[in-house]
Amino acid sequence: MEELPLPAGLNARTFPAKLWRLVNSPRVRSVRWDSLQQGLLIERSLLERELLSPAGARGAAPLAFRATRFASFVRQLNRYGFHKVPGWQGAAVPGDAGAWLHYRSPRFRRDRPDLLFRIKRRSGVKKQRPASLVPGPGFCLTRVFSVSSGAF
Repeated sequence: MEELPLPAGLNARTFPAKLWRLVNSPRVRSVRWDSLQQGLLIERSLLERELLSPAGARGAAPLAFRATRFASFVRQLNRYGFHKVPGWQGAAVPGDAGAWLHYRSPRFRRDRPDLLFRIKRRSGVKKQRPASLVPGPGFCLTRVFSVSSGAF
């Protein structure tokens, strides 16, 4: 399979761009397209050895990701809108002994590299303080003390 180039104008340092290069690289064995070429097949133990370990990072894809743990890699997938295909785990090709995990995003397809521009990193949900702890309009600390202590 030939290596597909990144679309012109796409920042090559983003997670989707790195993932695109890896899945399309003939040198990377741990990440590949599914049979419809609309999702990713990932072999966890091979990915850990090939791309996430310091020794592997010098091989097929040097410094591909900052993550060194599989859970961190999956968290990045989820942050960029990838979802695990439920109930799918098996061989990538007949006769393959690896346990491949299937992830999919509607904007990550081999035949549509233009969709990479539409993949955005979702920000984390900000934790909000309970309404009872948030001061309202006209809040005055002096009034709180004078009411509660009877002083002033």
